[in-house]
Amino acid sequence: MKIIECQGCPVRALTSFRSPGPELLTSIDNAKRTNHYKKGQVVFYEGDPAFGLHCINSGKVKLYKSTSEGKRLILRIANPGDQLGHLALFTDQPYSATGEALEDSVICFVDRQVLPNLMSRDSDVTWAIIHGLAAELALTRDRATVIAHSSVRERMAGLLLQLRTSYGQDDADGGVRLDIALSREDLAEMVGTTKESAVRVLSDFRQEKLIKESRRNIVLLSPHRLAEVAGFID
Repeated sequence: MKIIECQGCPVRALTSFRSPGPELLTSIDNAKRTNHYKKGQVVFYEGDPAFGLHCINSGKVKLYKSTSEGKRLILRIANPGDQLGHLALFTDQPYSATGEALEDSVICFVDRQVLPNLMSRDSDVTWAIIHGLAAELALTRDRATVIAHSSVRERMAGLLLQLRTSYGQDDADGGVRLDIALSREDLAEMVGTTKESAVRVLSDFRQEKLIKESRRNIVLLSPHRLAEVAGFID
């Protein structure tokens, strides 16, 4: 499989490897491989040992945890430029979540063996990786807090607004179209509920003229009212 070289990578500025010069970038290239995943393919499994850092070149990956009852909770959607596996790398623990391609994706895998040398030679890389680790920890904490203290209706409204920030596009009818294809099951797993409950809440939102559906996408008709439902504003 042909390696995508870091030097010419269009999303490198979004990664922990934005600062190294040509020599260090060559070291990274020599210690990585480029993998292609089809939609639905698993990148890594929860509980597997972490042998390196995954960096998304193109596509999207959903990260989810499995409960003891076999249910899934999607922690987040990772996009091009995002890196996966910081926490497992620095704690010598297995992956705490499963990564699955949400669409066809190209992902570079950097072997963990090269990272200590790289971090010792470039402090910007060190701080960028530490920032990624802190972000993973904060994400886990915030998701647990939201699920514990919010209703399904509030969580769904908050999720739609969160997706608007990352994937919102102006719609011809004046709304905001979410330019990401998510199934009802995906949405349910992102708010920590059943598919049936998610479908019910989305149906209520349609009846209340908060959203509509356009092909496979959701269009937000009233972000302000959704913010009120989510409890973001009084």
